[in-house]
Amino acid sequence: MGTRSRIGIEMPDHTVVSVYCHWDGYVEHNGKILVEHYQNREDVQELIDGGSMSTLRTRGTWTHDTVLLDENGEYIHDAAGYLMYKNDREPQPLYHSERGEEVEVLHTSFDEFVSGNLGGEEYAYLFDLNDNWKAFKINWKGPVDRVEIPNYVTA
Repeated sequence: MGTRSRIGIEMPDHTVVSVYCHWDGYVEHNGKILVEHYQNREDVQELIDGGSMSTLRTRGTWTHDTVLLDENGEYIHDAAGYLMYKNDREPQPLYHSERGEEVEVLHTSFDEFVSGNLGGEEYAYLFDLNDNWKAFKINWKGPVDRVEIPNYVTA
């Protein structure tokens, strides 16, 4: 089962445009990727324009072949730790639209964004108007907690 998350960008009217991400939504994974690879509004908007996704960063595709193994039968990883596949690509999101699904981008209020009611999300990430990432732990039927994303860029 995935750790579901919602990734959004705050608009000037304080609404949120967001997408669903199925896998690895916890701050040590998706939070880290967002802070490292999506540092300006243009990059965040491009990420969201792609629609809902299975994973935020992978080399694989929906039709990727076999995972590569070394001579000892161990998985081969690239320098960043991503599994390598036959016919893989540079690490990037794996969008649901790549397998023929509709692009699903939602425009909502902030409260709806962090409700967990849009797709059963456990975490929400918001790129705010000050170009900062904010993370929230969604507690179903309870309060939403603001959580810190470790500073992987300068650490």
